[in-house]
Amino acid sequence: MPASKCGGCEKYMSPIDAATCSKCGRLHHRACVGLPAQGCIAPAWCCPDCRRNQVRDNGAETPVRGMGNSVLPKQQSPEELMDTSQLNCTTLDATINFSPDLADELRLFKEELRAEFRLMHKEFLKLRTEMAQLKDALNTSCERMDTIEARVEALEIKHEQKILPTHNDHVDNTIAELKCQLNERDQELLLNDIEITGIPECKDESTLHLVKVIGVKLGIALDERDLVHAERVGATHRNRVAASDTTNPADPATQRPRSISVRLARRATRDSLLRAARVRRGLSTDALDMPGPPHRVYINERLTRANRQLFYRARQAGSLHNWKHVWTRDGKILARKDDGLRVERIRREEDVAKIFG
Repeated sequence: MPASKCGGCEKYMSPIDAATCSKCGRLHHRACVGLPAQGCIAPAWCCPDCRRNQVRDNGAETPVRGMGNSVLPKQQSPEELMDTSQLNCTTLDATINFSPDLADELRLFKEELRAEFRLMHKEFLKLRTEMAQLKDALNTSCERMDTIEARVEALEIKHEQKILPTHNDHVDNTIAELKCQLNERDQELLLNDIEITGIPECKDESTLHLVKVIGVKLGIALDERDLVHAERVGATHRNRVAASDTTNPADPATQRPRSISVRLARRATRDSLLRAARVRRGLSTDALDMPGPPHRVYINERLTRANRQLFYRARQAGSLHNWKHVWTRDGKILARKDDGLRVERIRREEDVAKIFG
């Protein structure tokens, strides 16, 4: 017999040691198809490929197939189910397999179920009524919202067309009065302060020592406890030269010294310094033994920025209209046209035009 190839490993083998498939007739090594090396082979033996390709018979009716092919009953309402169920009174009466006690219990159970169904039906009708009322209320709210949106849109259109008033004198006067009150409160915080101007500025100076020297020249001895602080205020000028440096003079704008702000511990000390400064109006830097050309030294109350600007305009207006006195006292700006006349107080810009004409 000629040698044949194995259907699994495709190697030559002897047909005597091979297993022959009853369907395709191909030969296989016993080891390749999992058969023992010795023993007989069943006549209906099939190779793995033929067993895998066998057509499965699905004609038999299984429980799942039977349920799938069966026709489902028509869905019924709960009342119909109650009428067609075995709990129906007629059915119970016709059933002779139930004992009388069990039949009575089933009738009571059915009556309870009917009562529960009626109660659920009433609750459902009540819920439908409440939903309808809620829907009506929602529609009413939507209508009101549409009306409000229409009114707001109309107001915006009027505002864009400048139909609404854009100027209110009462509001402007209220704002101006509030600004005056805030400025007066800021001025009250400076009641213990004085401002010294005209003192040349140099490096490594001691402002506290300068204030003490000025107090001695005015006849008032100042102690360390009388001074809270003393410092230069204003913008710092770069590349400032010393006051004694006459060989390298700087620009006059950069040589202008900053003022010295002094806060005193007591208001009485401040008033004494101001009175002494009014008596000795000719105080200058040469009297303080300071190097350089002499400069006039001024000692005044310290004012807020708004009051400084207002005082400057008041002095200009008073000079223009020949007013004799324009001065400050306790942070208040006062003016008097001549001796013996009424003193006018200036609180804001409108007062300047109103008082001086």
